[in-house]
Amino acid sequence: MKKHLAFGLVLSCLAGALAVPAAAQDKTIVFATEAAYPPFNLLTSDGKIAGFDVDIAMAACEKMKRKCEFVQQDWDGIVAGLQTRRYDAIFSSMGITEERKKQLLFTDPYYRPSASFVGKSDVKADFKDPTLGGVTVGAVPGIYECYVKKAYPKANLTVYPNSDALYLDLTSGRLDLAFNGTVAITDSFLKGADGKGFALAGEPVRDVQCLGEGAGVAMRKDDTALKDALDKAFKEIRADGTYKKINDKYFAFDIYE
Repeated sequence: MKKHLAFGLVLSCLAGALAVPAAAQDKTIVFATEAAYPPFNLLTSDGKIAGFDVDIAMAACEKMKRKCEFVQQDWDGIVAGLQTRRYDAIFSSMGITEERKKQLLFTDPYYRPSASFVGKSDVKADFKDPTLGGVTVGAVPGIYECYVKKAYPKANLTVYPNSDALYLDLTSGRLDLAFNGTVAITDSFLKGADGKGFALAGEPVRDVQCLGEGAGVAMRKDDTALKDALDKAFKEIRADGTYKKINDKYFAFDIYE
């Protein structure tokens, strides 16, 4: 009888241990995004979160056979929300930098961006001058703020909570230049009605120290299983043409290269 009871307890423990991974697999993965950086992440007119990041995420989740959803979070609180476990990962075109890798675990890059300045077509900026020729410039926190402070330490810089606020001050004349992702500027700002009379200024910037190795998904340091699963899924959607289909929906070139 005791042997039977002991055997039953062993089976029960084994079943419980086996059930943990299954339960984890059933758990919905929650991604956070700024939803203010089109065409990568944005809110549609009916309040839905959409964009390139979302499409890539859902394609990856399909490969992983996992349910996934997005929540909106302002950029200045997005890391804090991850660390307090309000969501599982940040899928919001976050640049992979050495500074961020000190506190976050990143997937491999799912695209590699450049950044640019944009201003009125006749803006008088001096990109060899640490003050930018005395013009006013704006950027959002993080990689873009980092680069402006590094390259133009004496510039008159204002930092904005998101791209919408940045472009609002640019179009209203409170800023001479804005510094942001090249694709975001060309596809979401310059092509829109607000972009009339504006143009890229200077040369596109690629700076590994500030802009990072590329855009990756950020998660807590101990979440290696999610990183591995996402990296595998990214390779699969690149290989089977899914990535290209999504890429071509938004861009006229391969943003991964």
